[in-house]
Amino acid sequence: MKSIHLFLLAGAAVMLAAVSCAKTETIQDETPVEMSFKAMTNLPTKADPELAGASLGTDNDYVIYAAASADGSPKYFDPAATSYGGQLFAYFTDGAKWFPASGSPYAKQHIYWPFGGVKVDFLAYALTPDAKTALSPTFHSETHAREFTVADWDTFSNQYDVMYAVANGCVAGTDGNVSLAFNHAQALIAFTAKKSATTTVDLTINKITVKDLEYVGTLTVDNYRANLKAGWTISAHGDKDLSAAEGISDFPYTLNSTATQITTNLLIPEQSAKQIVINYSMGGKTFDYELNIPRTPWEMGKKYTFNLEFSAAEITLTPTVDDWTGVVDNEQIG
Repeated sequence: MKSIHLFLLAGAAVMLAAVSCAKTETIQDETPVEMSFKAMTNLPTKADPELAGASLGTDNDYVIYAAASADGSPKYFDPAATSYGGQLFAYFTDGAKWFPASGSPYAKQHIYWPFGGVKVDFLAYALTPDAKTALSPTFHSETHAREFTVADWDTFSNQYDVMYAVANGCVAGTDGNVSLAFNHAQALIAFTAKKSATTTVDLTINKITVKDLEYVGTLTVDNYRANLKAGWTISAHGDKDLSAAEGISDFPYTLNSTATQITTNLLIPEQSAKQIVINYSMGGKTFDYELNIPRTPWEMGKKYTFNLEFSAAEITLTPTVDDWTGVVDNEQIG
């Protein structure tokens, strides 16, 4: 079982005691409440290969970063608080939970809610360690829970599944727990292919091209407003061979009578669905086949599967669209 590291951008909360003119002190008599987290997501259709597994749990190896802002303290969690830019949370098998940690080997530490019922906003993203290094997301410089950005991301060359979550106006409560429900920042497109049972001629798919694909952009997850908003600013587009990207099957791919998922690709959402051309060979000749697909925009958090069946006489296409978000996992962090 792999371990998860949860990094929280963290700093110390400041509590002020009121001092009267008579030099007497009024001290808030509160019991410290330890801060804890639950990470939740629906990932039955996780992007291959970054997050293989059934849940956002200990079967995966990735990190989660979170930034928090509190009323009167815009950097309640401060990335400058430690040399590595945050508070390390590590999974300890003895308690089967995630705890604040430091050092190597890890030693357990603790983080507590601010006193006085101060509300705290949380903004988080989840991604693999490789993705964190490659993409270098940044939080808002003054109020970290208000925004994070992944700039100039080549999503075709860097097939990383970035997820984001928000929990605003949180107070300690009785158990100190915060639930973070993660959503995907992209759409997922997949292809399955087979040849009909009566087709004996050899059939191979050589490549799958998307025409004028928008593939480089800046992702901004904006928590300024009442409703969290994630959006993209596009900086590059062009024809892209999906079979050349990081996928499932080697190409050219030889078809058989069993429907097999041959590729998956993460795509920038909210762009109009593009022309898709399948280049294939049959009987020693090569052909291009343009898929007749709906021109509606690809949506964030949706998986689009194009099921292809080839015969000597025709090609049939059955498209499906599935939700790629929700909640299935409630493993506690903290």
